[in-house]
This record gives sequence, C-alpha cells and structure tokens, in this order.
Amino acid sequence: MKRKPILISSLVALLLLIALAGYSAPPSSVEQVPRLTKEAVKEMLGKPDVVIVDIRYIKQYEESDKKLPGAVFVQPENFDDFVKKYPKKDATYVLY
Repeated sequence: MKRKPILISSLVALLLLIALAGYSAPPSSVEQVPRLTKEAVKEMLGKPDVVIVDIRYIKQYEESDKKLPGAVFVQPENFDDFVKKYPKKDATYVLY
C-alpha cells in the first residue's frame, strides 16, 4: 500500500519537471537587444507605428524631470500585461 502514494508522487513530480522544462526558455541576452542612438529615437517620435515605452520603476519616474513626449509609462513588472492589453503587432516598441 505504501508504494502507490510514492509512485503517484513520483509521476506528478516528473510531469511537473517536464512541463517546466518545456515552458522555460532562456532569456535573450542584453547583447541581442538592438540599441538606438538618441538621434534615431528623435526621428521616431510621433510616428504612428512606434510606441515609446518609459519602463522605469515608479520612484525613478516620479523623481525624474526627463520624460520623452508621447512616451507611455509602464512599470517593468507590468510590461507583459501592457503588451497583452495593447498589442500592436506591426509596431516598433522602443523601451527606455
């Protein structure tokens, strides 16, 4: 009788490991993210297919006097929700 709970627990643990292995993908390295100069960003301001996202933490945002006109403020931990809520597949997102 003791073997059945151990077997079930082992199978559940194995299934969880398989699920987690399939779910987790390695994050992109910082080197793979394209960098833009401030001149390139200035040229992009106001274009309808460009979304400028100010992705600082709330305290940094509130204390800063430097904000780009037209930029959308999103806290880093809420960025995934922002993209899901306002998807623009053909847009270029510029994060700063």
